[in-house]
Amino acid sequence: MSVPLLRTSGEITEIYTKHVNTVYRVALTMLNSVQEAEDAAQTVFMKLLTSKKVFSSDEHLKAWLIVTTKNNCRDSLKSWWRAKRVSMETIEGQASTPEFMESTVWSAITNLSEKYSIPLYLHYYEGYKTEEIAGMLGIKHATIRTRLRAARAKLRLIIEEGNYEFD
Repeated sequence: MSVPLLRTSGEITEIYTKHVNTVYRVALTMLNSVQEAEDAAQTVFMKLLTSKKVFSSDEHLKAWLIVTTKNNCRDSLKSWWRAKRVSMETIEGQASTPEFMESTVWSAITNLSEKYSIPLYLHYYEGYKTEEIAGMLGIKHATIRTRLRAARAKLRLIIEEGNYEFD
């Protein structure tokens, strides 16, 4: 049984080209695995292919992609399969790490819990305002600001102390 495409291939190509890096980085922030982030990005765009959702603007579409990515990653993190697998990074020569993942700041961000890392990424890497992040994540605006402030303090401690086990 095939599912009919609800968008043209040109529209999908344009959306993919414009938003794939955002989707991938949100997934990478949550999953901390290149391969799993690639799989999550693919899954999100497959959902877009079959979605009947009509978007009022490009920002609405981008917000939908981010929220769908976040939900997909949460499902993946809860999966029984995740506990039964061997990380590709443990298999010598199988995976290469992107350069930005080797930075001190990225290591510190990925060691924060999701409630801090996602708002931090969306605000500083994607340029969203705290009000927009609050709307996407379904959290109060003041809570986002508090989490950003706490995340900055935690990052400062992690980087100064070199303690990458901190959460």
